[in-house]
Amino acid sequence: MKSFKIVTIFLVIIFLGFILYYFYSKEITYNPISIQNNFYKNLDIAINTAKLKTSSYQVRDFNDEVEFYLISDDNQVKVLVSTLKNPFWQISTLQQVVKTAKINQGKLKLVDLSSKHPYATYKNN
Repeated sequence: MKSFKIVTIFLVIIFLGFILYYFYSKEITYNPISIQNNFYKNLDIAINTAKLKTSSYQVRDFNDEVEFYLISDDNQVKVLVSTLKNPFWQISTLQQVVKTAKINQGKLKLVDLSSKHPYATYKNN
C-alpha cells in the first residue's frame, strides 16, 4: 500500500509538471508588423514618389479609410483613400484627377477613392 501511494504521488507530480510546462513554456510573442503597417508604408512611398504635398493625416480604421489633405497651388483638397486597395493605384488615380482639374481650370474640393465608385467634387466658385 505504501508503494502504491508513492507511485500515485509520483504520477500526480509528473502530471502537474507536464501541465505547468505546457502552459508556461510557450513564449508569447507580439509582432508589431501587420498588413495595415505595410499599407501605410506603401502609401507614404506612393505620395513621396508622386511628389505630392499633403497635410493632416487621419486614419479611420472603422471605415478602412485614410483621410488627408492635398495641397495643390492655393487649394486644399480633402482626399479619402481605402486601406483595402493598392495605395500606388489610388495615388496614380489622384494624380490623374488633379491633372484633369488643372486642365479644366477647376478647383477640387473632395476626392473619394475609398468607395467602390470613386468620385471627385469641384468647388462652385
